[in-house]
Amino acid sequence: MLSAQSTITALHPSSEVVPWLEGSRAVYSQWGKPEPAPSLTLLQFSDLHGDTENLERIADFLHSYGSHIEDAIHLGDAVNCYWDDPNPWDLVPRARGILNVVGNHDCWKGHLVWAQSRRPYDATADEAYSLIMEGQDKSLPFISGWGVVRPAGRLCYYYKDYNPQGIRLIVLDCMHYDQAQDKWFSRVLAEALKAGRTVIAAQHLPAQSGLEKLPLGFSDRDYELEPVASPDGSPAFLDTPEGPQMERMSDACFAAVDRFIDAGGTFACWLSGHTHIDMTGHVPGHRRQLQIIVDKAGQKDSYMQEARTRGTVLQDAFNLVTVNPSRGLILVKRIGCNRDHYMRSKSLFTYSYLTGELIASE
Repeated sequence: MLSAQSTITALHPSSEVVPWLEGSRAVYSQWGKPEPAPSLTLLQFSDLHGDTENLERIADFLHSYGSHIEDAIHLGDAVNCYWDDPNPWDLVPRARGILNVVGNHDCWKGHLVWAQSRRPYDATADEAYSLIMEGQDKSLPFISGWGVVRPAGRLCYYYKDYNPQGIRLIVLDCMHYDQAQDKWFSRVLAEALKAGRTVIAAQHLPAQSGLEKLPLGFSDRDYELEPVASPDGSPAFLDTPEGPQMERMSDACFAAVDRFIDAGGTFACWLSGHTHIDMTGHVPGHRRQLQIIVDKAGQKDSYMQEARTRGTVLQDAFNLVTVNPSRGLILVKRIGCNRDHYMRSKSLFTYSYLTGELIASE
């Protein structure tokens, strides 16, 4: 049990959190013009890997500051290691309302046979849905309380509209990305364009075409996300039977966003996980697409770079991501571990999704 001094709200008090949230969400009003749309704040975390204690802390944070945060989204790898490990959402009832995304470990049925298979992540979409979107209580699936719109069937992709802000969040299933999902993604992008909605997209894996890192603490100094390709050099879908299963997302979805932007759509950013380190930058070869990859939220193994000490501010590692339509800005605030292993600050940054410009970081 945590002491009162080490609870998440004691370590991240309202005197520090609320002023930043209110400042990031402030709208820019102009005389004689309609009142601009309000801002949207999402809590972004990923790679929990079975750490129910840290999920409890995030639920506590949401309970305390939820009036300033519209949703929390976990970007994949909920289970400790393998697909049949317990899902933390079943063990932390207060987390049921947190949006979830399918990651590679949520589909890994191999049990130490990585070297024996070119496709170790072999849980079907139906099996992933049962674990991540549905949970143990089939009479009350997790996804039923998320307020999302999804296609018919047991599929792990969906979207959610935030009407006051004019924003659509689209969540993809990177482990089962096929022609049908690609068509669905293009269609909901077209609907967003017609409705004048700004789009945020989310998935677990980073882009197949790599990342052009922005010069800030939220970009790891040592690790590079180099472009990768399918055997014939094409951006194949991840489920191509004759090809290896890459731990990258097909460029097909980024091409769909290009078409959305070229048609006049407004795209804010991609939210991702998987790397266990912070990485922020542009997707190469695609028009002004920012990808924000968040550090690892769980601590049940040693696959992380920074020291993460329980009972201190270093225990937590998640982002508050605010999209401010009145200013065309993304404002990102780190809660918890906010220096990398070089002691560079990753406290916050501001980015214009209208111009593709990094405005400030500290």
